[in-house]
Amino acid sequence: MFLKKKSFALKGAFFIVASMIIAACGSDNTKEESITTPVEDSVVAEAETEEITYSLPSPLQIASIFKKSGLKYKAGITSELKDPAKYTTNLNKAINLGVYSADLSYAVLNKQNQEAMTYMKLSRQLADNLGMGSVFDEGNLSKRFEKNLTNEDSLAYIIAELQMVTDMYLDENDQQQVTSIVFSGAWIESMYIASRVFEKGKDKSLNNKLAEQMTILGIIINALKAEEKKDPAITGLIADMVTVKDIYDALPSVKNNPDASDDLEKELTLTDDEVSQLTKKIEALRVKFING
Repeated sequence: MFLKKKSFALKGAFFIVASMIIAACGSDNTKEESITTPVEDSVVAEAETEEITYSLPSPLQIASIFKKSGLKYKAGITSELKDPAKYTTNLNKAINLGVYSADLSYAVLNKQNQEAMTYMKLSRQLADNLGMGSVFDEGNLSKRFEKNLTNEDSLAYIIAELQMVTDMYLDENDQQQVTSIVFSGAWIESMYIASRVFEKGKDKSLNNKLAEQMTILGIIINALKAEEKKDPAITGLIADMVTVKDIYDALPSVKNNPDASDDLEKELTLTDDEVSQLTKKIEALRVKFING
């Protein structure tokens, strides 16, 4: 999910994302979706303010990163299939649209087709409630998703295309703050899913990836602050996200590596105890989000 203020360089981006996902899946399926638009050079999706540029990955990209690191499917760890109508504020709707998008990506990459279809429908309902359900009708995205339900490669393309159309819609309607809110929910859900797998399997590669993904948190917070004036409710969300960063920054492994919070290239391994401290906070915030 990408936030943008003055320029919107997304042309061709979803083809790059989908290619990354398909490579990670290693699927042998024959693509039913025909993609003919070429990928252009120097394609970047960015969040820009007047002075600072913020780049955020999509939920599909995060799910792919964890999958390539050994993330396995665990039933029952995605969000409960709650009635979207129970979310009454735009903030809660946008946050849980992000949660559903992370669950959707997790289901698709793990070939849980019926679960993916359910989250696709829930996402559509929340988008409708936010007044942006029309993006699902662009290029018959919803129908194509259902038609290609058994084709993992095609679903990855469709989700990435939906991402692009959503970003364009929000940009054209000057609702970039929705993008940053949605991504906050998606990031928390993605981290929660990964942490649950880590707790069960004690997989050190996932441990490393959890720390790596924490570098994105500061970018999310800055992106939210850039749009705070548009929606006073964002202030509370910023405070919630900061509590996670504060815990992370206080961990001994992080304090002993002062550049780890800001350097995307710096590898950092957290101890099991540190992961436990961090994931407890993520789980608590996730519970707050999905309960509205």
